[in-house]
Formats: sequence, structure tokens, C-alpha cells
Amino acid sequence: MHNDDRAGRTGDGARGPEDRRPGDDPRRPDAVAPRVWPSTPPAHGAPPSPRTVIDGRYELLEPIGSGGMGEVFKAHDRRLRRFVAVKGLLDRNAMTAATQAAALQRARREAEAIAKIEHQNVVTVHDQVETDNQVWIVMKLLEAKSLGELLSGDGVLAVPKAANIGLQVVQGLRAVHAASVVHRDVKPGNVLVRDDGLAILVDFGIATFEGADRVTRSGSVIGTSSYLAPELFAPGSPGPTPASDLWALGITLYEMVEGRVPFAGHEVWEVQENIRQSPDPVLRYAGPLAPVIQGLLITDPRERLDAATAEAMLREVLGDPAAPNAARAAAAATHPPTAVSTPNPSTPNPSAPAPAPVPAPGPAAPPPAPAPAAAGPPGRHRGWKTAAAVVCVALLAGAGWLVSRGGGESGGDGGDRAGSVRGPGDGEGAAGSGSQERWKDTHDTLRIGVKDDQPGLSKFDKKTRTYRGYDVDLAYAIAESMGYGKGEVSFTTVATDYRSTALKTKQVDLVIASYSITDDRKTASPGGYSVDFAGPYYDASRSFLVREKSSKYTINDSSDLVDLRVEVCTARESTYETELPKRGFTMAKSQPNTYQDCLDKLLDPKSDVYAVASDDIILAGYVKANPGKVRQLEPINGAEGYGVAMRPKSTLLKGEVCSALRTILAGRIWEDMYKENLADLVGRKNPPGRPDLTECEGF
Repeated sequence: MHNDDRAGRTGDGARGPEDRRPGDDPRRPDAVAPRVWPSTPPAHGAPPSPRTVIDGRYELLEPIGSGGMGEVFKAHDRRLRRFVAVKGLLDRNAMTAATQAAALQRARREAEAIAKIEHQNVVTVHDQVETDNQVWIVMKLLEAKSLGELLSGDGVLAVPKAANIGLQVVQGLRAVHAASVVHRDVKPGNVLVRDDGLAILVDFGIATFEGADRVTRSGSVIGTSSYLAPELFAPGSPGPTPASDLWALGITLYEMVEGRVPFAGHEVWEVQENIRQSPDPVLRYAGPLAPVIQGLLITDPRERLDAATAEAMLREVLGDPAAPNAARAAAAATHPPTAVSTPNPSTPNPSAPAPAPVPAPGPAAPPPAPAPAAAGPPGRHRGWKTAAAVVCVALLAGAGWLVSRGGGESGGDGGDRAGSVRGPGDGEGAAGSGSQERWKDTHDTLRIGVKDDQPGLSKFDKKTRTYRGYDVDLAYAIAESMGYGKGEVSFTTVATDYRSTALKTKQVDLVIASYSITDDRKTASPGGYSVDFAGPYYDASRSFLVREKSSKYTINDSSDLVDLRVEVCTARESTYETELPKRGFTMAKSQPNTYQDCLDKLLDPKSDVYAVASDDIILAGYVKANPGKVRQLEPINGAEGYGVAMRPKSTLLKGEVCSALRTILAGRIWEDMYKENLADLVGRKNPPGRPDLTECEGF
């Protein structure tokens, strides 16, 4: 049976109250006298009444929900004998006799324009019908969940999935804009995602032509507050344009990977004020999507990424072979660089060869004529047209974020080429050619994935823009042993559920992020990626964090958590997610991707989360950072051995890391790092016993 013939999701994204997310309600003008409208089916048990039939063909069966304007009905097409979605473009509560004629004319033109759009990522329009006081759109009835529903259940999406959905939406928007239509309400609730991964842009209830009036009768900008572009509120604004749709796409991409909208606020003025005060939202988990999101969220619409460039960059993120000129298109884009820690040129490695001169870029195209900035300091993003775009292209292509298009994991580190791969026992630096090859010979920068929210272990300092902690010091010590200067080490934030992906997609060479060594991670980690480890370099105990004071429960030890069946939060894809249910603990329904997010839930008095499960060293850092608010329970049975993770079959790299770890653990370096970063947290002056490097046997 075709999707058309199944009762499912409406093609315009209409939803019932249970489908809405906070801040997702469309803003509409104050209601006036109601207009004549098709009656809805009677409630259960009530006597049946004649159903409304539109144009003698479309029988309205039941209301599906509310879209941007008006109601949407499931209907039966009597002629073709199929189910469809039928929506009236005019809001019955927003029309008066004086404005009805003009509104009908405008809706008629919009309906005709939308009906001309034929694209797999835009809802299919079957027909347009006009009655005495309404313009109806007949659309395909879809069986799919909205992106908003997916985010409500999962919290965040993995970067590849988010990039794939974003690519499909921008492709749909290009078709919409080519028809001279502006959607005006791009958001997760208006993107449907089928089980096969197809994303469809829906709900054109408030769509308009480019340049149409932007203000309703009440003086409000139409749309959903969190997704409205700042230029819509600037004096003399031309109103909604394709650029404002792309801003909304940037907000949606951000929400997919970060789990929240970048500019919070319940009212429009709150959102816009947050944009004005902090126009550059922090990106913690966006990885290769960071340049795309930042480019779409440039406050000046003249410098914002256009749809073609955004599509090219998204294809590069996905390694899509259908975009051979994607890098070239991105080089012409205007967007700021992504937020990653790059090597500091002020601390070069004395032994490193001088870098080759970089050819000067060609002359850039002349900038557009000056005009008042929509938000933020005037000209804040100017000057990035060439330089920053080149940085983004380098990050996307040069930094190895492209998904491999073939082969597999063989030669996973990219440096162990034929003739230079060592096997166990071959000796340090041995190569088939007889030369002494080192990892640094083919990798000028050592790229390391770390956490940014674990006091004592790895914390990002926003003021100094640097990482610090035990894991960071260990990373520098390993890098020094491998011949890297401090300025040749680049750090990137990796969340718990993204560590293996960061390795797989070759954003980083190593991950040093309290990464527990387990057999399942070595064979096939979540997402289908396997990783290899060197280590362990530290053994941590398993423990819980609870509220210092709770008006509902008295929790003295871990057994109380089991007996009271209180919800326990942990990071998604951590060892605790699968281990604790086996021990009788009740887990939160949806786990976030960081322990910090769990801590935020624990500190929220309205939350149902009463405990956070993690390693004792991680939790000790949270206790110190939140004095008087949380306390740590006694550890439970079991230990977590932290390892340095890398791609499988990275023989050369693993040999050098293992050699470095032997040196670090054998001397005072390991003890000094412990005393500097962890001793005060755990309340023990001396470090625990030195771990055995079981994952380095044979190297």
C-alpha cells in the first residue's frame, strides 16, 4: 500500500499537542470573529453528521492538527480513492470581512506557487481548490515522524545523521526559493523524517513570496521566535528572504547536534536580545558541522552562507562523491572558522622544519555596498570572505573529516602505508624500506580529542581558550615523546557518544578523554566503529553523585538508589548505560551525551534524576565545582581503566604511544601530573597504584 493510502503524518507537518516542543508554537495575531469553517467529525458516541466535501471530491474525515495557519484534515479523495491531507491556507480566526478579499488573493497566489514545487525533499502538493471563503491545498499524506519528535526522544543526533538531514532540507529550500517562495517557518517541527531517512520540508501555511509584507495586523513578525533571523527586526527590513530561511536552518542544525537552540528565550524580544549580546554561540559537539552552522548564523544576511554553498559544505562533511566541486564552492563562502583548539604558533618546536611558504590568495571579489548591520557590531564578520573560508575548507578536507568512501579500516591511521607498517616486535621505527619512520614525519600536527567539562581531568577554560587537566597534561607528555612541540598539538572536544566517530572520520589521531577500555569497544563500539587502545594510564572506581539535600528521598549509599528506584543519569554510550541495569538500577528514560548534562539535571529541583553514575575521579571534580550542592557516594564494585584510543591497525602510532606511556608511568611524570590535577579532588596526596599497560603488550 502506498504512503498516500495510509493514515499517517500530514504532509504539512500539522501536529497535535503531544507533538509540540517547548517554544514550538507558531505566533499568530489576536483572534477576531470566527469565520465559516468545515465542521469537524463528532466526538465518540455522538450521532454522526454529514461530512464536508470540498469541490465535490475531497471528503474531510478528521482533523489531524494545526499547522502554521488554519486546520489540517485527513481526507478521502473520492476520485482517485486515496487518503490525502487537506489544509486551508487562511486562518479562520485571523480574517475579517475587510481583509478577506485581499487575503484570498494572496493565498491563491501562494498556493499556485507552492504547487509548482516538485522536489523529493518538499511535501508533494496534489491539488489546489478554492471555495467561497477559503483556499485549500491538497497534499500527500505522509507516514513519518517530525525531526522535533526525534529530538524530543533522543535529545541530540549524531553529526553524520544531522548533516544528512540538513543536506536534504537545504536541497528542498533551494527548490522552494527557486519558485520565489520563502518558507518562513523552518524548524524541527516542520521537517518530517521517514524511516528510510528521507527528510521532507513541510508546512507552508505561512509561506510567502520574497519581499512580501513582513508584519501582521498586530505588528508581530510571523514565525517561531527561536528561529527568526535578526534582520527581520531591523529598521527598513525587506521582510523574509531566502537568507532568513537559511538562518532558521542554522538554528535547526545547531539544535540537532547540541540538544538546544543557541539563542534562548520565551518571547521574540528575549531571543533577539540574546542574539545581539552573544552572536557567536558555543559549539561543543558540532565537529565538522561547525563551519556550516557558524556560516548560517552570521547575523548580517549579506554575509550569511547561501544555499548552494551550504549544500556543498554539507556534502563535504558527508564525503558525498556527488559534489566534486564542493571544496571550491566552500572556498568562496563567507563564514567564521570553527571553534577548535589549533596549534599555537608562538610555541614552535625548535627541531621542526620551517613551514613552506603559503601562496597568497588571489584577489577577492569586491564586497557589497555598505549597509547597516542587522545585529552585532557593524562589519563584525567582514574580512572573513577569503581567509576564514580557507580555514573552513582546510578543516573539512585537510583535517580528515571526510567520511571514507571505500576500503574499510585497513591502514586506519592514514600513515602506515605499504612498506612502513610495523608488526609487534619489529622494533621502534622499523620500516620495510630500512628507514626510521615516525608518525610526525607525515603528520605535522598531533590532533587529540578530549573532554571539555571534567574538572581535574580535562576542562576548557573559556577565558584563556585552552584545555587543562590530567588528560591534557598526559596528551602533551605523549606528544613530546613523539617529537611534537606544545604548539604542534591540536585539541578538539569529543563527547562520550562521539569519541569513536571522531576517530572513524579522522578528525583526530588520538582520543584521551577518560575513555574506558572494554572488549566491546575494541571489537565493535556503538555505531559500528571499533577502536584500539594503548594503556591503561589510569584506573578509576565506579561511583554515584546525588543531591546534598533532597526533600523527597534519603540516599546514603548505592543500595538506596536500587531500593527507591530513583532515576540514574549517565552519559550515552558510557559503560554505565549497559552495566547498571544489570545490577538493578533504574536508568533515566533518555541519556544525554555528557556527564555535565547529567549534572545539570541533578541540580534541577524539578528533574526526576536523583543520581549521576560515573567514575569517582570525574564525580569528585563535580563535587568540588559545586560545593554544598552535591555529594559523592562510596564507590561500588568495578573499575574503569582509561586508555588512549586510536583507529585500529594504527601500528606505527600505537607503538609510539605505548613507548611514551612506558616512560611516563615509570618515572615521576605520572605522579607529578596526579598531584597537580587530581590529588586535591580525591583527597589523597599519593596516586593509586600504577596500572599495567596490558593494551601495549607486543608494542
